[in-house]
Amino acid sequence: MAPSFPVALHLEGKSCLVVGGTLEARDRARALHEAGARVEVVAETPCAELSLLLKELALQHQRRGFDPADLDGKWLAVLVERDLTLGARMAALCEDRRILFCATDQPQRNSYSHMALARAGVVAVAISTNGRAPALGRRLREEFERLLAESGLAAFAQKLAELRDRTPDQARREVLGAAVSDVRLDGRLVLPKDSQ
Repeated sequence: MAPSFPVALHLEGKSCLVVGGTLEARDRARALHEAGARVEVVAETPCAELSLLLKELALQHQRRGFDPADLDGKWLAVLVERDLTLGARMAALCEDRRILFCATDQPQRNSYSHMALARAGVVAVAISTNGRAPALGRRLREEFERLLAESGLAAFAQKLAELRDRTPDQARREVLGAAVSDVRLDGRLVLPKDSQ
Protein backbone atom coordinates (compact mmCIF):
# COMPACT_ATOMS: atom_id res chain seq x y z
CA MET A 1 0.00 0.00 0.00
CA ALA A 2 1.37 3.42 -0.98
CA PRO A 3 1.81 6.03 1.76
CA SER A 4 -1.22 8.26 2.30
CA PHE A 5 -1.38 11.96 1.48
CA PRO A 6 -2.60 13.63 4.68
CA VAL A 7 -5.16 16.44 4.46
CA ALA A 8 -7.46 18.15 6.93
CA LEU A 9 -10.99 18.11 5.52
CA HIS A 10 -13.30 21.06 6.09
CA LEU A 11 -16.67 19.33 6.48
CA GLU A 12 -18.78 22.12 7.95
CA GLY A 13 -22.24 21.87 6.43
CA LYS A 14 -21.27 18.82 4.34
CA SER A 15 -23.45 15.71 4.39
CA CYS A 16 -21.68 12.59 5.71
CA LEU A 17 -22.86 9.01 6.24
CA VAL A 18 -22.05 6.53 9.01
CA VAL A 19 -23.22 2.94 8.47
CA GLY A 20 -23.33 0.65 11.49
CA GLY A 21 -24.63 0.55 15.03
CA THR A 22 -21.50 -0.02 17.14
CA LEU A 23 -19.55 2.08 19.64
CA GLU A 24 -17.24 2.95 16.77
CA ALA A 25 -20.24 4.31 14.86
CA ARG A 26 -20.93 6.55 17.84
CA ASP A 27 -17.34 7.78 17.87
CA ARG A 28 -17.27 8.45 14.10
CA ALA A 29 -20.64 10.19 14.17
CA ARG A 30 -19.54 12.39 17.07
CA ALA A 31 -16.23 13.29 15.39
CA LEU A 32 -17.98 14.21 12.13
CA HIS A 33 -20.58 16.24 14.03
CA GLU A 34 -17.83 18.08 15.93
CA ALA A 35 -16.25 18.92 12.55
CA GLY A 36 -19.51 20.62 11.60
CA ALA A 37 -20.75 17.92 9.23
CA ARG A 38 -24.42 17.06 8.75
CA VAL A 39 -24.35 13.43 9.89
CA GLU A 40 -26.76 10.69 8.88
CA VAL A 41 -26.51 7.28 10.56
CA VAL A 42 -27.87 4.08 9.03
CA ALA A 43 -28.13 1.33 11.64
CA GLU A 44 -30.73 -1.39 12.01
CA THR A 45 -29.88 -1.96 15.67
CA PRO A 46 -27.86 0.89 17.16
CA CYS A 47 -26.07 0.13 20.43
CA ALA A 48 -27.28 1.99 23.54
CA GLU A 49 -24.41 4.50 23.40
CA LEU A 50 -25.10 5.32 19.75
CA SER A 51 -28.83 5.68 20.49
CA LEU A 52 -28.02 8.20 23.22
CA LEU A 53 -25.79 10.19 20.87
CA LEU A 54 -28.42 10.18 18.11
CA LYS A 55 -30.91 11.65 20.57
CA GLU A 56 -28.47 14.07 22.22
CA LEU A 57 -27.26 15.57 18.93
CA ALA A 58 -30.56 15.09 17.04
CA LEU A 59 -28.74 13.28 14.24
CA GLN A 60 -30.66 11.88 11.30
CA HIS A 61 -31.07 8.10 11.69
CA GLN A 62 -32.40 5.42 9.38
CA ARG A 63 -33.27 2.23 11.31
CA ARG A 64 -32.52 -0.24 8.51
CA GLY A 65 -29.68 -1.66 6.46
CA PHE A 66 -27.64 0.31 3.91
CA ASP A 67 -29.27 1.37 0.65
CA PRO A 68 -27.25 2.88 -2.25
CA ALA A 69 -29.57 5.91 -2.15
CA ASP A 70 -28.06 6.69 1.27
CA LEU A 71 -25.01 7.98 -0.63
CA ASP A 72 -27.00 10.63 -2.53
CA GLY A 73 -25.49 14.04 -1.83
CA LYS A 74 -22.84 12.70 0.55
CA TRP A 75 -19.23 13.92 0.66
CA LEU A 76 -17.91 11.15 2.87
CA ALA A 77 -19.07 7.70 4.02
CA VAL A 78 -17.89 5.46 6.84
CA LEU A 79 -18.71 1.77 7.29
CA VAL A 80 -18.02 0.55 10.82
CA GLU A 81 -19.51 -2.92 10.46
CA ARG A 82 -16.90 -5.58 9.67
CA ASP A 83 -18.89 -6.84 6.70
CA LEU A 84 -16.53 -7.60 3.79
CA THR A 85 -19.31 -7.91 1.21
CA LEU A 86 -20.90 -4.61 2.20
CA GLY A 87 -17.45 -3.01 2.34
CA ALA A 88 -16.72 -4.04 -1.25
CA ARG A 89 -20.14 -2.88 -2.42
CA MET A 90 -19.94 0.51 -0.70
CA ALA A 91 -16.35 1.04 -1.86
CA ALA A 92 -17.35 0.50 -5.50
CA LEU A 93 -20.39 2.79 -5.18
CA CYS A 94 -18.34 5.52 -3.51
CA GLU A 95 -15.56 5.22 -6.09
CA ASP A 96 -18.09 5.66 -8.91
CA ARG A 97 -19.58 8.73 -7.20
CA ARG A 98 -16.23 10.14 -6.01
CA ILE A 99 -17.26 10.00 -2.37
CA LEU A 100 -14.51 9.58 0.22
CA PHE A 101 -14.93 6.15 1.84
CA CYS A 102 -13.49 4.26 4.80
CA ALA A 103 -14.44 0.79 6.03
CA THR A 104 -13.25 -0.44 9.42
CA ASP A 105 -10.57 -3.13 9.13
CA GLN A 106 -10.70 -3.05 5.32
CA PRO A 107 -7.84 -0.65 4.42
CA GLN A 108 -7.54 -2.09 0.91
CA ARG A 109 -11.02 -0.68 0.12
CA ASN A 110 -10.56 2.79 1.56
CA SER A 111 -10.02 6.09 -0.20
CA TYR A 112 -8.97 7.62 3.14
CA SER A 113 -7.90 6.51 6.61
CA HIS A 114 -9.02 7.90 9.92
CA MET A 115 -6.17 9.59 11.72
CA ALA A 116 -5.76 9.63 15.47
CA LEU A 117 -6.02 13.29 16.52
CA ALA A 118 -4.51 14.91 19.58
CA ARG A 119 -5.92 18.42 20.05
CA ALA A 120 -4.88 21.41 22.12
CA GLY A 121 -6.97 24.46 21.27
CA VAL A 122 -6.39 25.32 17.60
CA VAL A 123 -3.51 22.82 17.31
CA ALA A 124 -4.16 19.29 16.05
CA VAL A 125 -1.52 16.59 15.77
CA ALA A 126 -2.61 13.76 13.46
CA ILE A 127 -1.17 10.25 13.55
CA SER A 128 -1.73 7.84 10.69
CA THR A 129 -0.88 4.18 10.33
CA ASN A 130 -2.73 3.92 7.00
CA GLY A 131 -5.33 1.86 8.84
CA ARG A 132 -2.81 -0.92 9.49
CA ALA A 133 -2.04 -0.38 13.20
CA PRO A 134 -4.94 1.59 14.72
CA ALA A 135 -4.16 0.58 18.31
CA LEU A 136 -0.72 2.18 17.96
CA GLY A 137 -2.31 5.32 16.51
CA ARG A 138 -4.68 5.56 19.49
CA ARG A 139 -1.85 5.05 22.00
CA LEU A 140 0.34 7.68 20.35
CA ARG A 141 -2.64 10.07 20.34
CA GLU A 142 -3.03 9.57 24.10
CA GLU A 143 0.65 10.33 24.64
CA PHE A 144 0.54 13.44 22.45
CA GLU A 145 -2.61 14.65 24.23
CA ARG A 146 -0.79 14.29 27.54
CA LEU A 147 2.27 16.17 26.26
CA LEU A 148 0.20 18.95 24.71
CA ALA A 149 -1.88 19.41 27.86
CA GLU A 150 1.15 19.36 30.19
CA SER A 151 2.91 22.01 28.10
CA GLY A 152 -0.03 24.43 28.08
CA LEU A 153 0.02 24.45 24.27
CA ALA A 154 -3.62 25.52 23.85
CA ALA A 155 -3.05 28.82 25.67
CA PHE A 156 0.28 29.38 23.90
CA ALA A 157 -1.31 28.81 20.49
CA GLN A 158 -4.13 31.24 21.35
CA LYS A 159 -1.61 33.95 22.29
CA LEU A 160 0.29 33.24 19.07
CA ALA A 161 -2.92 33.58 17.04
CA GLU A 162 -3.64 36.92 18.73
CA LEU A 163 -0.07 38.07 17.99
CA ARG A 164 -0.55 37.10 14.34
CA ASP A 165 -3.79 39.10 14.16
CA ARG A 166 -2.14 42.29 15.39
CA THR A 167 1.12 41.93 13.44
CA PRO A 168 1.29 43.61 10.00
CA ASP A 169 1.48 41.14 7.08
CA GLN A 170 4.99 42.13 6.05
CA ALA A 171 6.36 41.51 9.58
CA ARG A 172 4.53 38.25 10.37
CA ARG A 173 7.20 35.83 9.22
CA GLU A 174 9.89 37.44 11.36
CA VAL A 175 7.74 38.21 14.43
CA LEU A 176 6.00 34.84 14.55
CA GLY A 177 9.21 32.97 13.75
CA ALA A 178 10.86 34.62 16.75
CA ALA A 179 7.85 33.82 18.95
CA VAL A 180 8.17 30.07 18.26
CA SER A 181 11.96 29.81 18.00
CA ASP A 182 12.31 28.15 21.41
CA VAL A 183 9.53 25.57 20.88
CA ARG A 184 10.96 22.03 20.92
CA LEU A 185 10.17 18.47 21.90
CA ASP A 186 12.39 17.27 24.72
CA GLY A 187 12.21 13.54 25.33
CA ARG A 188 12.13 10.17 23.67
CA LEU A 189 9.62 7.59 22.53
CA VAL A 190 9.75 4.31 24.47
CA LEU A 191 8.62 1.09 22.76
CA PRO A 192 8.09 -2.34 24.36
CA LYS A 193 11.37 -4.23 24.68
CA ASP A 194 10.18 -7.16 22.55
CA SER A 195 9.32 -4.84 19.61
CA GLN A 196 12.93 -4.43 18.51
